Amino acid sequence: MRTFFALILIVCVAVRVHAEPQTFMIYDFQFENGSVLPELRVAYETKGKLNARRDNAILLVHGTSGDRHAFDPIIGPGKTFDTDKNFVITVDAIGGGDSSSPKDGLGQDFPRYTIRDMVTAQHALVTRGLELATLRAVGGVAMGSFVSLEWGIHHPEMVRSLLLLIPSPKAETNFQLVIDLMTSVIALDPEWEGGRYTHNPVEGLRLAGMAYYPWVVSEPYLDRLPAKRLAKELEENARSFGNWDANSLVLRYAASRAHDISAPFAGDMTTALSQITAPTLVLPSTTDRLIGLDSARRIRDGVKQARYAEIPSDLGHRAARVTPGTPEADFIDRQIRAFLAKVE
Repeated sequence: MRTFFALILIVCVAVRVHAEPQTFMIYDFQFENGSVLPELRVAYETKGKLNARRDNAILLVHGTSGDRHAFDPIIGPGKTFDTDKNFVITVDAIGGGDSSSPKDGLGQDFPRYTIRDMVTAQHALVTRGLELATLRAVGGVAMGSFVSLEWGIHHPEMVRSLLLLIPSPKAETNFQLVIDLMTSVIALDPEWEGGRYTHNPVEGLRLAGMAYYPWVVSEPYLDRLPAKRLAKELEENARSFGNWDANSLVLRYAASRAHDISAPFAGDMTTALSQITAPTLVLPSTTDRLIGLDSARRIRDGVKQARYAEIPSDLGHRAARVTPGTPEADFIDRQIRAFLAKVE
């Protein structure tokens, strides 16, 4: 019996160790605003193997409130991101997951980071940590597509293709107002205390999640949703936000709110988009009212080698959620497979 329990313990430890992320440390990391963090931790995972030429790596980046596990359901042998062929890297962006974030102790004193800061950290991971000179693709959903665009603009020599799900070249006014509403709701929680709280303002976070919910689905979807299911989804969204550290959530959404690829180009969006030389797959949702179709079409029209297709769905912003077996996931799977098949 004692041997049995010892074996169980060994198995549990093995599983726990396997689940731990890999970590890349960047020392004296300088942010876009000039702030310096003595140690920046970048958490990531890899699946699959590098080929002999070391040119089959794909970097995937999650959305604003996600983490490196966002693409897990479609990574693996024979899946959309086939690990029999590709070396897939998933990373926690600055400010969340197991990467350095306000919850580590700095709180409001954590540097105000940007989407481009995320790219700088990921570039260091890929080139110095993994010693890769090229990426077969960089892709992501929402904030992850913001990141991917910046990769294509600032590192065109490395990126051979871009996969953009529900993308935008900048945070439009509608998107900014939604984020302002969310953060205001959090600030109304008495426990917020200007962000220097002793107790995480969970109630404010939960209410912010509920306020955010109607923007990530569409009106047709809400019309067909039974009342009990609507209540369940509201609670799920509230719980998801409530699991965050408040400062971490606020600063993460602030980074998305400030997103604008044209900023380094004196506000010239045409010039910014013209920097992208890689073939680019643009997949917006037909019913997204958080990041609208006009934003994606602007990318389509400004990138020389853009392939564009709209995800047919009434799920709104959620249409890009990768849940295998859904019509949306099947559509995305077909588009990505066909696109990647042409990427050398």
